Amino acid sequence: MDFSITAGYHLYILMPMLNEAGVVNSTLSKFLENTTTINHITLLVIDDGSDDGTGELIKQFIAEHHCAAKIGLLQRFKPNAQTGKGNALNFGLNRIREMAQNNHDHVIVGVLDADAVMQEADFKNVMLEYAINPELALLQTKVRMLQVSNWLELMQDIEFATVNDWIQRVRNIIGNAAASGNGQFVRLSSMDDKQNPWGNALLEDFEFSTNFLLKGKRTKYCPDIVVYQEAVDKTRPFIRQRSRWVQGGLDCVQKYFAPVVKSRELGFWAKFEMVFFMMLPFFTVAVGFSNFVDLGYACYHFMRFIGLFIFLVSIAAFLSCYMAVKYALHDCRVTLKLIIICGTMVIYNIILFPAILIAFYRKATGASTWIKTTHGVQTS
Repeated sequence: MDFSITAGYHLYILMPMLNEAGVVNSTLSKFLENTTTINHITLLVIDDGSDDGTGELIKQFIAEHHCAAKIGLLQRFKPNAQTGKGNALNFGLNRIREMAQNNHDHVIVGVLDADAVMQEADFKNVMLEYAINPELALLQTKVRMLQVSNWLELMQDIEFATVNDWIQRVRNIIGNAAASGNGQFVRLSSMDDKQNPWGNALLEDFEFSTNFLLKGKRTKYCPDIVVYQEAVDKTRPFIRQRSRWVQGGLDCVQKYFAPVVKSRELGFWAKFEMVFFMMLPFFTVAVGFSNFVDLGYACYHFMRFIGLFIFLVSIAAFLSCYMAVKYALHDCRVTLKLIIICGTMVIYNIILFPAILIAFYRKATGASTWIKTTHGVQTS
């Protein structure tokens, strides 16, 4: 590919950190390793009032590696700090607005989590996408897990590599590709200089991209560009993380259901998918309870429903094979073991069900504070 057309482009990466001492050195080292031939890239790490020495570790890393030209530290302090990821991103964005040259069309702003890793070619391909698509406002990369060492981590990798990838590919077709938090990139000129585009909803990425879509801006999902993130390795933190995501979705129902339905910028199928996505927790709860009732009734009258049972098992087997093939296309081969593992997605979905119930309970009781997902379990 001809990367010469990206001349004049600059890529700024915003990376909010709150008490991330466990991953600072690993994340920053990998960033330097993966950007050795890219001069027009800057990582701005936002220390959001950490009390575990994160800020000092960043300063020490920059000094020891003499990389102040490529990695910068932005610090927020209480009472202004720890007011939400959206506020931290807006703080970093305003700094970029001060640093950027006049041609904001050629300035790209990316958002990576504290545990994120991207390869050098992927950073270059992000800029290439913007260079060849002058109307592109927002680009979302594919998300994969950095390391897989147990069943729960593997299921997260399969979920992002198959289910989430399929959803985003469909969104590309119907014109409503959405940001997914980690690995989102935005053209600076597409963000109004007088506004802070990121809100503090628990699902700030969906809120962010929804605002873009409602304004008729072009978004795109790029499955060939990948960001790697750390998987959650234990069940309780995983349920807590997904509960936070679901509650964020419930917040978006209140705020964006009517604007999406009334939008003149979105097509019918884009509206349908976005409304379905926002309403998915309600559908899941209803279907989940009905499935438990149906399963109990079918077990009690097993012989009468054996045909239905075989039909449902056949569907599950087909989906398992499909997911195994799709997942294997990336970096492995299809095996019986992989098909069986994909078949355990039903167990994975059962684990997700309590997360939805917790989110509904917290929403009903007005609870909004959350313990952040801990990074640094795996740093190799």
